[in-house]
Parts: sequence; structure tokens; C-alpha cells
Amino acid sequence: MQALLYFEKLDLYSGAGQLLRMQAAGLEARGVRAVVAGQRGTLRFFLRTGIKVRRAAPAEVRAARSATTLVVDHGLAIPDADVVFVHNLAAEANRFMPEHDLAAAAAEEQFFRSLSPATHVVANSALVAGALDERFGVARERVTVHPPGYQAARFDPALRAKLRAAARRGLGIADSTPLVGLVTSGNFAKRGLDLFVTMAELVSAALPDARFLVVGARRLPDEMARHALVVSGRLIYRPKNHSPERLMAALDVFVYPARFEEFGMVVLEAAALGVPVLTSRRVGAAECLPPEYAPWLSAEPDPQDLAANALRLLEDGETRLRLGTAGARAARAYDDSRYAAATASTILAQKRLLK
Repeated sequence: MQALLYFEKLDLYSGAGQLLRMQAAGLEARGVRAVVAGQRGTLRFFLRTGIKVRRAAPAEVRAARSATTLVVDHGLAIPDADVVFVHNLAAEANRFMPEHDLAAAAAEEQFFRSLSPATHVVANSALVAGALDERFGVARERVTVHPPGYQAARFDPALRAKLRAAARRGLGIADSTPLVGLVTSGNFAKRGLDLFVTMAELVSAALPDARFLVVGARRLPDEMARHALVVSGRLIYRPKNHSPERLMAALDVFVYPARFEEFGMVVLEAAALGVPVLTSRRVGAAECLPPEYAPWLSAEPDPQDLAANALRLLEDGETRLRLGTAGARAARAYDDSRYAAATASTILAQKRLLK
């Protein structure tokens, strides 16, 4: 028995690439040969992971499906795959975005219209599962929710103090300086960079000593690079990097003002490190935060609400510690080993191979 895991562009540093690596490990542990298929990045993916790869288009992967070959689609490209994993949902994100991705939404519409009745769907959050039902009629009983797994060895709360000290030295920030940050891979419009900056203005007005950190993309948008907080040095920018945990650990409060996020791995990573998180219920990863966070979750990414909560936390070290400890404890249920085992079981269940 083998499983073909398809994603068009394989990149180990992308969220999907990391999840494919975890999933392949989970399948191999169950005695199933895992092959990762794609059209770009296959050689590099193999060299970095050692996982078997195959360069193939969706039609070729689809044709390989048989009684002994499971097909798992991670790119909304194979509507009759055994299992389809939904990582992004432009049709729902467009409700909240200033610029709509109409092409992606149209492609989703076509894909789900062609979805095989026998195909099982995996959503990365209950937020997405509900949207699939509402927008495309994918009944809730056809959908399993598997929150993506974070890399537990990297986002270990025991490492936070050491990482924090080194990162703050690199940023030129004293240990006692309040630091609020946003760490993301990119897509500042979706992740609410403008909302973060508005929040930072409000916090800075009430707490002039506060500093702010933005990590993501390769450069700040021009209008943000000219902002007074950036020019004055109160807001520090760093491009995205392959070790987000280092700068994330420097923060006193992590703010994630995404307009909509199907999951938002950085929220779970920050919580796993023990960094208090402020975000909204429009972010799927908020579902992974423990009950202690209930009063701190905004209904939507409102800068005034986020600023008020950030100020409360910056002034209350005991609550920051309580939230950080609770978040790190709750995150253990969503680590990479859990994701590997859980998704392998869901995939194998489609062939009744559970032992």
C-alpha cells in the first residue's frame, strides 16, 4: 500500500510543505509507503527531507489511484482524491479582504462542484469546516477537522528565556522594554499589518516606552516604511526568516490582527513558546487556545480592542505569565507528532486499514 500526497509547489519552509513532511512520517510509521508528488520543488524537497518524491501533474496523480494507492490532495486540484485537505479558502477570506481574490474563489467553486461524493475532506479549523458547508454544501459529517501541527522541538517554552535574551540583544531592546509584535510569513493585507500599526499607535500614545516588532515578507510596504513609528525607531521591522521562534520569543505580547485566517500557524507557535497571544475569532488557530483566553479573544480584529487588551497585559505580568503557561500547556495537544498520527489515521480510514 502506498499514499501519494499531492501539492503543486513543494517548499519545506511553507506551512503546507511542513505538514506534508509530518504526514508522510505518520503514514510511514503505519507501514504505508508515502510519496510526495508535485510539479515544482520536488528535488529540493527530497534532498532536504529524504522523503520519496515524484514529479507529476494532478492528472497523473489522479490516474495512479487504485485499490493499493491512496491519493491525498493538498492543493484543491484532484476532486476525486481519497482525501482532500483544505488549507486556504479564498471564497470565505474575500468577505473580509480589501482586495478580493476572485480567481482563487472561482477555482474553488469549480473544484467543490466537481468533488466526488466518496471523497473525504479535512479542514484545518472548525471555522473552515463551517464555511465549506455554508458556501459549497460540503456537509459537516463529510469533514474532519485536524488543526495543523507545530514543530514542538523548535517552539519549546523551555528555550524561550535563552531565545528572548539573544533576540532582544540583536534588536537593541532592553529586557524591561515592553515589546509587542506581529510575526508572519507575508501577505500583510490579509494578516492586518495596517490594523497592527493602528493598534501600535494607540498603545504608544498610552505607553510611550513600548516598542513594536513586525516580521514578515521581504520588505515593508512603502507607506508603512514611512510611518512615524518606523522612522522614530519605535517600530522595528525584520524580513521573514526560517527561524521565527527566535524573534517571537523576544515578545511580551504577540498580536495577530488577521482580517481572516483559515488557521494561522504563528498563533499556535507563539502560544507553544509561552508568549501571550491577542487575536480574534476570525482566526482558526484561536480554537486551539485554552479557556483562559476566552476574555481576551476579540470578535473581530478591531485595533482599539486589541490595543486595550495589549495595554492591560503589558501592565499585568502575572496575567501574562498565566496566559503564557496555559497556552504552552494547551499547545502540546497540537504538536507535529499528534498531527502525523491523526492525519495518517484519517487517510487510512478511507481504505479501512486502521489496525
